[in-house]
Amino acid sequence: MLKFSRRELRGLGILAIGGMIKRLGEEQFAVKSEKTNNWYTVKWEDGKWTCSCMDYAKRKKPCKHIYAVNFLLNLPTIMILNSDAFSRICPECGSANTHPKGFRYNKSGTVRIWRCKDCKKRFKDPLLNETKGAKAALMVIALDLYFKGLSLRNISDHLWQVYGIKKSPATLDRWINHMVKKLTEALRNINLDAGDKWLADETVVKVNGEPMYLWNIMDYETRTYIASLLTSGREAKDAAKAIKEAIKNAGKPPKTLVTDGLQSYRKALQLLGLPTNHISNAGLAKDENNNRMERLNGIVKDWIKQKRGLKEKFKEFIEGYRLYYNFIRPHTALNEKTPASTKEKLTKTLIETTKTEKRAITKKDINARKLITTNVSG
Repeated sequence: MLKFSRRELRGLGILAIGGMIKRLGEEQFAVKSEKTNNWYTVKWEDGKWTCSCMDYAKRKKPCKHIYAVNFLLNLPTIMILNSDAFSRICPECGSANTHPKGFRYNKSGTVRIWRCKDCKKRFKDPLLNETKGAKAALMVIALDLYFKGLSLRNISDHLWQVYGIKKSPATLDRWINHMVKKLTEALRNINLDAGDKWLADETVVKVNGEPMYLWNIMDYETRTYIASLLTSGREAKDAAKAIKEAIKNAGKPPKTLVTDGLQSYRKALQLLGLPTNHISNAGLAKDENNNRMERLNGIVKDWIKQKRGLKEKFKEFIEGYRLYYNFIRPHTALNEKTPASTKEKLTKTLIETTKTEKRAITKKDINARKLITTNVSG
């Protein structure tokens, strides 16, 4: 078992504190002293990492500040080495029959080397290098941060600080648009594993400065975000559209629908001719409540407030957020799992989406799509 030295452990502690390391350039960092307000310069020169602290000046060996920087640079590697969700695709033959074959050390940190068991080719870990595969992994990271509420500028800063990769907000906007489109294409035909009891509610949101109604429907048991629909009114016909959308996504109607006191829901069920048991006027002090639905509304509204520039893309992106909420975002109430019951269903759908496009794209593009599949399914 690998044992850390005292200086390595202190370096890991510096990283864990947060806010103690600043990137000054591609090969230079500033690391704050734990006891004073001094900052030490850690930089790559003459083929090795050096530091301006007294410990390094005396020993000429890595100090805790150098170890802190290396741990920072190796965060992507550490995350991937501890996850079975990532498969490595051989860039030569496209095989996933690969295995780790040692490391290579350079100024960007430790690089894992892999070997293909089919064609015997060795290659760098494609998720951590500036390749098509690395771009795919970064696109997934950017999408995740975007749906967590970060601005494009903050995502750009995150990629620079953590991965040392510069991407402009404009580039990130193109990436996220592309990923939302692919996510929607891959998942739109999946019937969600929803139960028989649904919660429904409508909330006011502003789109281009104009108030509109966002109808949200979720499953009571699994917390699956079944449907989201934007309308200009909240009449019975609008409620009926939302319920029909939910039935289409779930592949079945609910046996019980819990709502607030809005009469549009009752009239909508009558218009649709559904024998659904309707529990209306749910509240905190009553036997039935809409707490889970109110929580979802709060999450969605907080996210929408930070996305003022969506404009005409609003409907597309709110659908992308719904899919993200169900298939990617872990939930504390579900023991850090997603509402989607099986990752296998998601992975299979994404792979099938890739297969249908194989004839129109190059080998590298196929490999990149496989990497996207493993990232999203993880």
